[in-house]
Amino acid sequence: MYNEILATLLPVEKPLLADRIERMNKALQPGMTELRWNSQGIDPFINSAMSIVKEVDELVKKMKDNVRKMQEDMRKWEKPLFERKPKPQAPEDLEQNHQSLVMPRLEDIRNQGKEIQKLMKDTADNIKPDKKAQTWLSYVDYVNGLVIEGITNGIYSSLTFLADQIHITYNKQNSCTPMFDVKVDLRDRAVVFDPSIQSNSRGNGIRDIL
Repeated sequence: MYNEILATLLPVEKPLLADRIERMNKALQPGMTELRWNSQGIDPFINSAMSIVKEVDELVKKMKDNVRKMQEDMRKWEKPLFERKPKPQAPEDLEQNHQSLVMPRLEDIRNQGKEIQKLMKDTADNIKPDKKAQTWLSYVDYVNGLVIEGITNGIYSSLTFLADQIHITYNKQNSCTPMFDVKVDLRDRAVVFDPSIQSNSRGNGIRDIL
């Protein structure tokens, strides 16, 4: 248990438990320098040392579990914000379907952000740090970095999914049906697409939507 504590603590986590780790080391010191298994008083020593080690172990697990829960919530953000229908759609219908996914996702992120704040408070309530100390501020920066990574992964997941959907090789390999219902017409000897596949002044061309 002692070795696992020291092996699993991250550099940004260890300073938050420095005083407890020092107390744990002091409690274990007699067992490494003075006592033997048949020494008098070995049982009280073991009980006292185990109590302190378990206390630190529980704090480490609490910190790790809270971070794990945060990351599990943030992985939900990686679901692509785009849904391809089995049949071609008009561009405005596709955009409407996309917008119907955006607002619920924003609400989910807000709610999960509140859960992350609760988990951070739970960690602080357990380890009782000085919230003005650099050790705690560094830990907050560490968690902020995880949140930024979660947002970045969510954006990357959606963009990667969309890039696949408009890539000709992906469409051929997966026998995808067309995304859009586009009509082609010949007007004054010019090929005209309806809706426009380029950007247009109305902002409803396929390039505008994508």
